[in-house]
Amino acid sequence: MTARGIQVLKTPSRTQSKYPSKTLKQRQLETGRTLALDGAAWRKLRASVLAAQPLCADCQRLGLTVPASEVDHVDNDPTNNERSNLMGLCKPCHSSKTQRHEYFKRTGKVLAMKGCDADGIPIDPDHPWRKAKITKTSAA
Repeated sequence: MTARGIQVLKTPSRTQSKYPSKTLKQRQLETGRTLALDGAAWRKLRASVLAAQPLCADCQRLGLTVPASEVDHVDNDPTNNERSNLMGLCKPCHSSKTQRHEYFKRTGKVLAMKGCDADGIPIDPDHPWRKAKITKTSAA
C-alpha cells in the first residue's frame, strides 16, 4: 500500500509464469513417460542407443544409409525404456511412424506407408505387390 491507501499490484516478470510449473510427476502422468525427455537419464540412454545404432533402422531395410538422429519406442509405449524396445531412426522415419500410430489411435484405421524401395516395390508391408514379391522369393 502507498501513503494514500492505494494498493499497487505487482506485474509478473517475464521469467515468472502465470501458472505454476508442473511437477515431474504431473508431466509423467500426462505423457505416460517414465523418463523426462530433458532429463540426464534419458539423454544417457538416447546416446547409448544412437551409439549402438548409428544408422536409421527403417532406411537400412530399404537399402539406404541415413544417420539416426532420434530414438523410437518400438512398441509405442513411452513407459517401456528397455534397451531392446528402443531403435534409432532418422527424423522423417520417426515422424512418419509417430503419425501413423497417432492416426491409428484416433481413427482405428491403419495409415499405409508411402514410397518404394530401390526395386520399385512399395514400402508398405501390407501392399499387394509387396506380398506378391515376398511369396515369389520364398517359393523360389
